[in-house]
Amino acid sequence: MLKDMKTAVFLSILIASIAPGQTPKATATWITSKTSNTAGPIQTVIHMKISDGWHTYWKNPGEGGIPLSIHVELPEHWTMDDIQYPAPKHFTTGELPSIGYEDDVLFPLTLHPPKGMRGNPPQIRATLSWLTCNDSSCVPGEANLTLSATADEALIRKAYDALPKPLAGAKLEFVADKKQIRLVLRLPENSEIKPPDYEVFPVTPDVVSAASKLRFNAMDGQPNTWVASGKSSEYIDPKIQSVVIELFKSGGAAWSVSSSR
Repeated sequence: MLKDMKTAVFLSILIASIAPGQTPKATATWITSKTSNTAGPIQTVIHMKISDGWHTYWKNPGEGGIPLSIHVELPEHWTMDDIQYPAPKHFTTGELPSIGYEDDVLFPLTLHPPKGMRGNPPQIRATLSWLTCNDSSCVPGEANLTLSATADEALIRKAYDALPKPLAGAKLEFVADKKQIRLVLRLPENSEIKPPDYEVFPVTPDVVSAASKLRFNAMDGQPNTWVASGKSSEYIDPKIQSVVIELFKSGGAAWSVSSSR
């Protein structure tokens, strides 16, 4: 609650500083492959283009932002998965550390038609809302989208391949207090993954300070065991029972690991 109030007050100040007539700092389109059909799940992508010097936010936005919000007008008996997020970056929104994106970003979103349905996807509309910020101000944005089958299959596949996948056989443990959190990652003996090559982002909000840039290092005397430490979020609940992290490496596969105490 305290975090929400602090973020809301700070962002309201930044948004209030927008000059009259300020234009949106991002645009969005909703695309799927030219070969998409309703014989199975439909892989789609929200393609955002963010203006130079501005950024928008990851699913755990840190202290200074708001994640994307999407409302899709689904046909009867259709369902959809949650919007998915690729590798983010660290930013500062005013004085608040945050996590998000700049430039071009592809956000996968999978739709599920009713079983037995065949043919091209029907016309589907959505409303996407976001917040873009720079160091001194924030600009909210919104787009009314219509799913368009205009993308090459390779683009859709690239967007989905960049998403984190569960790291099989990995075990994650953590110890946290009001000052610091310590993560211990144990990998199977035959694992070829090198955790120090990856940047670590906490999916679970209000656990790790968004200002902390986590990296795993080998734990002395314990093979296939890696440790990372960072500053705890000032809003951390000492009784937290689980943490989810995602590991990203430029040009490589991304991974997701969850833990419990």
